[in-house]
Amino acid sequence: MASPAAASDLNLSVESGGSNVATASPGQTVNWSVVGELSDGANAGLAFFLLDVSFDGGDLSQADTPSASPMTSFAMPNGLTNPVGFGGSVLSGDLIQVGGAQNTINNTFASVPIGSVSVGVASPGSAETLVTGSLTAPTAPGIYTLSVSNAMANVVRQGETGTPFWAVDAAGIGDVTQLTLEVVALTVDVETASIAGLGVQNMSLDAGIANAGRSYYMLGSISGTSPGLTLGNGTHIPLNFGPYFDLMISLPNVIIVPQSGALDGVGQASAAFVVPPGTPTSLIGVTFQHAYLLLSPKNYASNVVDVTLVP
Repeated sequence: MASPAAASDLNLSVESGGSNVATASPGQTVNWSVVGELSDGANAGLAFFLLDVSFDGGDLSQADTPSASPMTSFAMPNGLTNPVGFGGSVLSGDLIQVGGAQNTINNTFASVPIGSVSVGVASPGSAETLVTGSLTAPTAPGIYTLSVSNAMANVVRQGETGTPFWAVDAAGIGDVTQLTLEVVALTVDVETASIAGLGVQNMSLDAGIANAGRSYYMLGSISGTSPGLTLGNGTHIPLNFGPYFDLMISLPNVIIVPQSGALDGVGQASAAFVVPPGTPTSLIGVTFQHAYLLLSPKNYASNVVDVTLVP
């Protein structure tokens, strides 16, 4: 008789593009996945798993139904799932009970499950993509997290042949690594600019299609980003007030060109930081920080980008 499995754990990693850290522009579609790998070989692979998925940047839509082996063995009709499907129930923007179980009971009477059991799923060294889905990045710049919680799993007992059924054992949940998503509305091509060469840093503004056509105004500081400035309406500009902040307002379109304008039909625009002729060498090593504010109303501020002056 086969003996019960040792205390195997299912390690989980929430990823986008194969990484636990991703960057997106406002409103961008971000593909995500949950990858699983068992901690040891004291079993014959994953037999069942369920997990919840939540995103602190907005509501999620149902995860994808698997279309390829071995994960099709966990989805109806081959496997058994949450009544609404493998992709989970959407509840208050979260996904509840995503996943399913293989037909380890060798059911032949009911309409589901009817599939064959796939062994060795998520075995050590062969991590398996258990779940895939997509989300929409928030419009507001910031750091967000896509998280897995309430996970549970069991494994096929080592040595099982499926006669008369496949015995399973409970598995623990080991390491769970969440996905960190940074939403950025302002990006640059370089991080330094030469004084002697009258260097240029090209800036790309992208506030998302939800802000298409709105007017923007570039701001700057050499006095840091914290605590920043908070407008009366609560909008936070991540720049400290100082001489350079004041200079950009009093002398527009000298250092950043254009310093103001309108976003296009998809919420994008371009600008450039240009080192002016005659810039004193005493500024070598100084880091200038820039962000933009959307106008009418002033309710949206971008993330900060840096540029350091070099000889």
